[in-house]
Amino acid sequence: MANHKINIPKKTLEFLYLKKRNSPREIASLFNCDRMTVSNRLKEFRIPTCSNSESRMKYKKFDFSGDLLDKAYILGFRLGDLNVYQTSERSELIIARCNTTQSVQIRLMKRLFSKYGQVTISKGKYSTSINCYLNKSFIFLLPKYQKIPHWIEKDKMTGAAFIAGYTDAEGNFLLNQLRARFKIDSYDVEILKWIANWLKNHGIHVKFRQIGKAGDLRRNGARFKHDIWRLNVNEAISLMRFITMIKPFSKHDTRLLHMKVCETNIQQRIENKTIKDERNYQY
Repeated sequence: MANHKINIPKKTLEFLYLKKRNSPREIASLFNCDRMTVSNRLKEFRIPTCSNSESRMKYKKFDFSGDLLDKAYILGFRLGDLNVYQTSERSELIIARCNTTQSVQIRLMKRLFSKYGQVTISKGKYSTSINCYLNKSFIFLLPKYQKIPHWIEKDKMTGAAFIAGYTDAEGNFLLNQLRARFKIDSYDVEILKWIANWLKNHGIHVKFRQIGKAGDLRRNGARFKHDIWRLNVNEAISLMRFITMIKPFSKHDTRLLHMKVCETNIQQRIENKTIKDERNYQY
């Protein structure tokens, strides 16, 4: 029996490929077929093809600003939540992407990258895909670091900016039993270990522990892919210090809102004298 031929209308393909500048891979995902099928249709319809890099040249790209605090933040956010890749070794194009169900994440991605290159948003059935097309000045985002770069470690401000980026991607500020709390759950043990040590060195009490092993059953019925670790800041004054330290660098609207809720909670508890040890903290 012959294989069923995928119907991709010529006008639709021209619009997606030439006008919208979608790649064959992106178009394939829309028609539930493979990339080669799309490439074959481009040839059949004699639609001029180009490399991924060339197909994005219509949209002007700008070099990264070089600001170390922005670089530290973006790197922290990348390690927490972004997939970054280069289309080929010779390509001038670097793509930073993520999938999300949250509009706040879409706004943040636009805020971070739209001044440097094109940001495309594709809404799917269950989530939205965001792709940011950047030039090679963003090559620093390609490595998936296990150890934090020395230039971040050696400076308090870049360290705080990096942690703010990672927190915007992975962290949670919340109230538990009417007390402000912070936590990050992550597979990135080396990054969490570094953050825990950095915070301790700056007078912030943290708890850091393994909370699950690879293969363990999660509450939603799925299983952990790797060992998972948790970093907590539960002590009120330590949490206030932590918020004060990273808040100037945070860019995530929800994180900033929840930080404010936690700050208000701690201030009220101090006023009500339900926090025993204020440790001469000034805020």
